[in-house]
Parts: sequence; structure tokens; C-alpha cells
Amino acid sequence: MVEKHNSLDVRTKLIITLVNIVFIVSVGKGEYLLFSLYLVVVAAIILLFKPPIKHFIKRVFLVFLYPFCISIFIPFIHEGSVILTIDLNIFTLTITDNGITIFLTVIFKSFLSMLILTALVTSTDEIELLHGLRKIYFPKIIVSIIFLMYRYIFLIREEARIGQMAINSRVFQKSYRSVNKKLAYLAGNLFIESFDRAENVYKSMESRGFNGDFYIIDNSVKSCKLGISMLFVFALVPLFLKTVELLNIL
Repeated sequence: MVEKHNSLDVRTKLIITLVNIVFIVSVGKGEYLLFSLYLVVVAAIILLFKPPIKHFIKRVFLVFLYPFCISIFIPFIHEGSVILTIDLNIFTLTITDNGITIFLTVIFKSFLSMLILTALVTSTDEIELLHGLRKIYFPKIIVSIIFLMYRYIFLIREEARIGQMAINSRVFQKSYRSVNKKLAYLAGNLFIESFDRAENVYKSMESRGFNGDFYIIDNSVKSCKLGISMLFVFALVPLFLKTVELLNIL
């Protein structure tokens, strides 16, 4: 359970997060001044959510590795004016100005979005967060799927651990080909096993009266004047920045 560090209603936090991410993702290519302004807004949101700092920083830099590694090839695949050419004998890599601009834009968007999402996740209990999605009328079936995945992910982890132990104990000549072949069998076995486990879990829950809904004791505070005012502020500020972008004022 994540300790609650503020009295904001989970609905307020979810709406602020979704609205700001939508506006951040919609920023045009190369709008660095706007990104700096959004950074100020994101910093204010982090202070408002009050996540545990050490856990927040660790989670941000861990998750940010994924978009960074994926987007690191962008400068080499987009056309534009050549800035740098790298000759590797086998092939030549060219870095273009347009590729650099797109790369920096993707990095800024992903970093700012992950700051907000991480602040939300680390400052809110997981079950409360799912319950908050239902409060803002997120599709019931999607919330139920997320809840069941979160609740029973340990089964897949346990099966993967057992399969990995079996591979390590039986593959004596650990060549690249043999190990990867066993890992492919393990992945296929986990895929088939997940169907059987899902069927068993469904029958068990259905026999206990599960109808797709899950309930928690609602200990969240009601939306106070402060929460409503913060909701309007952090919804109007990105709207104002988008208007500035469209009118090309900056």
C-alpha cells in the first residue's frame, strides 16, 4: 500500500494527469520554449501530488530508459540537412537536423508525460487508482481487466521462474541456440498456461458471485474547494499554452 501524502481526490488527480498529458503530446515539433513552460506546470503538479521523492526519482529514471532506447535511432532515419556523417566501413550513418529536432521533441514529450504519470502512481494506492478510473467513467471492462492483471500477475511470474529454473537445471551445454530454443518453448508454454489459469480463475470467481465489479471501502476525501480550484487551474493553464502555440505568439 502506498502511503497517501495529500488530500486530493483521486478523480481530481486523474483528470489533471490525463488533461496535461494530452496537451503535452499535442505540442508541435521543435517548440522548446513551450516545453520549458510545460516543465514548470509539471513541477507544480508534482508538488501538488506530493509523491515520495526517492521512490519517485528512482521510478522516473527506470521507466524513462524505455522511450530513450527506442527513440535513440530517430536522428539517423529522418531526412533533412546532414549535420554529421559517421563512416563505419560496413555502412554510413548520417545525422540530420530534422532527425535531431524530432528526437528532442519525442524525448521532451515522453519525459514530461512520465513525470506526471509517475507522480500519480507513486502518490496513489493501486486499488484506489483503479477505483478512481471507474469514478471518471472509464470503460468498465478495461478497468476490470487491469484489476485482474494486477491481482494475478504473480501467477505468471511464478510460472516463469519455475520454467527458468527448469531450463538452467537441464541445459548443460548453454549454447546460444539451445538456450534461446528453450526460452521460446517457455514463452509458448506460458502463453498456453495463461489460458488454463484464466479459465480456473474465472470459474473460481464466478462461483463466488463475481459479476465484473470490484468494491473497496471508499476512504477518499470528497472534492473540496481547493481540489476543484486546482482542477480548473491545471486544466486552463495547458489550454492557455495550446492557444499560445496555435496563435504562434511565442
